[in-house]
Amino acid sequence: MKIIFRIILPITLFFFGCKKNVGVDSKNIVQGQVQFTINNGVTLKQCLYAFKDLGVTEYDLTNFYYSKIIPNDSMKYYWNLLKARPYITVFNVFKKTVDTQTGFNDLKFKNLTDANFHEWDSIVKKESLIEMPDVGDGNRRNGLIYIAPGQEKIWIERLKNLSIIYSAGYMRVYTPFC
Repeated sequence: MKIIFRIILPITLFFFGCKKNVGVDSKNIVQGQVQFTINNGVTLKQCLYAFKDLGVTEYDLTNFYYSKIIPNDSMKYYWNLLKARPYITVFNVFKKTVDTQTGFNDLKFKNLTDANFHEWDSIVKKESLIEMPDVGDGNRRNGLIYIAPGQEKIWIERLKNLSIIYSAGYMRVYTPFC
């Protein structure tokens, strides 16, 4: 009998111990944030103007990718160029030893204003950076908008109605189990 409890009880708890949520449980979402995924082929400029038209002022746009052929000794220059932009909060500069292209990927733009976008656009043109609208690694561009708590459902629907948006949903609280 003890053996049955030692075997069956853990199996039962494993399969039935985690309760799946049906619908939205406000304890499991981050209030005031909505996450979204951007369609492949959409440029940074298209994103900026779509959010401007919606009146969104606080947002993150993530996973943007640019490329250019540069010599190895220029990598530090580009690192410093990106680092000096306060509206770029995350980036990566990489070059494969067998590839002539240098990638500037995972760029995360925070609350990109018109002035900041025009500065970035002039850098892209001056440095002849090539925006890669499709990331190419299976990941899509994505982001978060920051809104008034309790307005998540309204904003999810607004985002889903944009042609540039692939998907939009609640920002879930990370729970390591279940």
